[in-house]
Parts: sequence; structure tokens; C-alpha cells
Amino acid sequence: MNQTLSNVENKMPVKTITSGNLRLLDKPFPHETTIDGSISHGVQKLWHRFYPHFNSEAFGDLLRQKIRATDHVLEIGAGSGKGNQKHFELRGKVARYMGIDPDARVLENQYLDDARVGKAESLPLANESFDLVFHTFVAEHFQSPQTCNREIARVLKPGGLLLFQTPSRYYYASLVAQITPQWFHEFYVSHFGSGRVSEEIFPTYYRLNEKRSITEQLHDCGFECQIQHLSTPPGYLRFSKLSFLVGVLFERTLERSFPALRARLIVEARKIT
Repeated sequence: MNQTLSNVENKMPVKTITSGNLRLLDKPFPHETTIDGSISHGVQKLWHRFYPHFNSEAFGDLLRQKIRATDHVLEIGAGSGKGNQKHFELRGKVARYMGIDPDARVLENQYLDDARVGKAESLPLANESFDLVFHTFVAEHFQSPQTCNREIARVLKPGGLLLFQTPSRYYYASLVAQITPQWFHEFYVSHFGSGRVSEEIFPTYYRLNEKRSITEQLHDCGFECQIQHLSTPPGYLRFSKLSFLVGVLFERTLERSFPALRARLIVEARKIT
């Protein structure tokens, strides 16, 4: 954990892809822009003006590219699949699609072939039983990410794939989240964010949310990885046209010059040991 980034990169192949226009592996996505949650008419017009082809499904597209019909797939933090919780329609497209979550509502998730109650820190699953493991906006909630990554490596087959997306800890919304209490997160997101209710807002730690921590931890667990920094529309600043425009200016200037400031990280990691 205390190794320098240069030492880690000498031991493992790491490819960082940076893009301000939401391209994944240099391929454009054909989707129109998607707006999640409530938004005023004025901000909506600005959103469509500045981000007409933003693809909120970049991670889902990557996941669908990587799965095979014979794969056994595990989603960590699968949730109930209801309301504003993200879900993936993989049933019938893979051999088995299992989801695990600490919340017993995962047992109600209709998109899964198999659901289990449990935590990533101690997966109640057999060694080398999955071809692909993924999670989305879950890594920031790992209190002990190294333990979680070791468990993921344990249940993955040799050559198996880990995919996840998570906020960058240096994105302005993440920086605010790191210095404000949980009640503020619940209030802000439920009133000005994507419309999630308080039961869908969980404590965050941001211990696996920047290039160094990801590359070091995954290397220690026997993975090689690629990391992509993605810019997104300033959804957390949607409460007024002025704040939204400030976010657009930030994205078009500082984020383009400094990839670590961009909103999301998408990580593709292959188990090699």
C-alpha cells in the first residue's frame, strides 16, 4: 500500500486511458444523452446543448462487450433492482448471474438468477467459481478495499475479469462528500441529485478511488489493470443554470487538463495469478 506509483508500474502493466468526451477504448458510443433525476427546464436545455451525446451507459456497454454466454457472473452490491437502483439485464445472456448485497432486499432482485446476502469483505462463495465480477459505484463504500479485492480475486477463475466504475476521489462532488456528514449527503442527493431516497445513500470512504490506490491494491491481489478517467455533465450542480454553467466551465478547462479531476473511473482488471 505504501509503494510509490512508479514502483508499481514497473511490476505490472497499467494502461491509463484519459478522455474528456466519454470515449471508451477509443470507440464512440451511439447513445443520446440521458438525464437521471429531476431537472429544471432551463438546466435541461443547457444539458442538451453542452452534452447532446453523453452516454450514461458507458459501463454497461463495456460489461456487455465482455460477457460470454458461458460465463458465471457475480455482481457485488446488486441491491434490490428497484426504484433508482441500477440494474443490468444479464439473465439469459450468461450461464449464471449472481448478485450479493448486505441488504436482504437483494433477494427481491428480479434481474438475478441467484441472490445472496453478504459483504464483499467475506464472500460466501467457492474459490475460482466466477469468470467475471463487477460492481458499479460500490468501491467508494468499501471500508476495507484490500480485503474486498482479495476476496474478489479468490472467487475469480485464473484469467477472470474484474470490472468496476467509481467516482474519482478528486472530483469536486467527492471532495465535498469527504468533509461533510452523512445527513448532508442524504439531504443533498435526495433534493438536488438523482432523486435517490435516504435508504439508497450509504457511507463513503474513498479508499479505492484514485489511480495509485487502485493500481497498488489490484497488483497486490494478482491483477493487471486498465484505468479510464471519464468526464460527465455536472449533475451535482443541476440546481440552477448558473451553477451548471460553472460546472461546464470546470469540465471544459481543469478536467481536460488534469484527468484525476474527472468524475468517474472505469477499471478493467484481469486476474493473472
